[in-house]
Amino acid sequence: MHASTSRYLFISLVAVSALLLGEHGLAATENSVAEEDKWETWVAPYLWGLSLSGDAQVGDKTGDVDVSFSDILDDINIGAMGFVDGRKGRVGYFINPIYSRLTAKENTDDEQIDVTADTAILALGGYYRWIDTNVRGRNGGDTGRLVVEPYAGVRWTYLRAKVDVDGEGQGDESENWLDPIVGSRLMYVWDPRWDIAFSADVGGFGIGSDSAWNIHLLMGYRLQLFGREAIIRGGYRALHQDYETGSGRSTFKWDVTQKGPIAGIALKF
Repeated sequence: MHASTSRYLFISLVAVSALLLGEHGLAATENSVAEEDKWETWVAPYLWGLSLSGDAQVGDKTGDVDVSFSDILDDINIGAMGFVDGRKGRVGYFINPIYSRLTAKENTDDEQIDVTADTAILALGGYYRWIDTNVRGRNGGDTGRLVVEPYAGVRWTYLRAKVDVDGEGQGDESENWLDPIVGSRLMYVWDPRWDIAFSADVGGFGIGSDSAWNIHLLMGYRLQLFGREAIIRGGYRALHQDYETGSGRSTFKWDVTQKGPIAGIALKF
C-alpha cells in the first residue's frame, strides 16, 4: 500500500470510533416502580462531546491517539445516536444503536488523499431493579429514593476505513468485535424533579476486547415536554477499550480511552 495511504488509513481508524456511546446514560429510570402489567419505554437522543487518548496500531503503523473534540467536528459527515430503555415491573432492557461517518481530505504536492471512516455500534442487554427504596434520615423522615439496577449485555463495535488517492481506491479495511458487559446503575432522587445517576460496567474478558470499562455520572431534571414526561440529563462519561487481534502486518490494536461531557433528553412513551 502507498506509504501516505497507510498513514491515513491509520489516522482514519483513530478517528472512526469518535462517537462510541454508552449503554446506560440518558434514559435512566424514574423513581417509581412500573406497573407489573405495563411496559414503560424511554427514548433518548443525545450527544457526547468527547476526546480520545491512548495507543493504536494498524499493521506495522503504530502511534499515540490524541484526537480533540474540535478535530472530530471538522471531519464528521453523519452522526446518529440514541438510546431506548424499556421496563415492566422490575425487569427491563436497553438498546443503544449508533452510526457515524467521518471524512478527511489531504492535499499533497502530487496527490489528493480522501479517507472515509464508518463506525457502527450496537449495545443491548437487560437489567433487574434490585433495590427501589426510600432513604430515611436520622429523624426518620424520607431524604430521597435509592434505585439500584444490575445489568448485563453485549456491545458490538464495527470500524471501517476506506482510502482513495486521486479518486482511485487504495485501501478498504474493517474490523469488528463483540464484548460481553456486566455492570450496575444507581440513581438517587432527592427531589420530585432532581436526581443524580451513576453507572459503571466492565467487559471484554478476552472474548472480544482484552478488557473494557465504561462509567458515567449524570444529573437529571424532570419536566413535561410535548405532553409527555421527560428528563433532561447532563454529565460526564468515559469509555475504555483494549482490543488487539492479528500479528505482523495484519495486526490491529485499539487501546483507547474516550471521555467528555454528555447531554440529552429522554421522553417517556
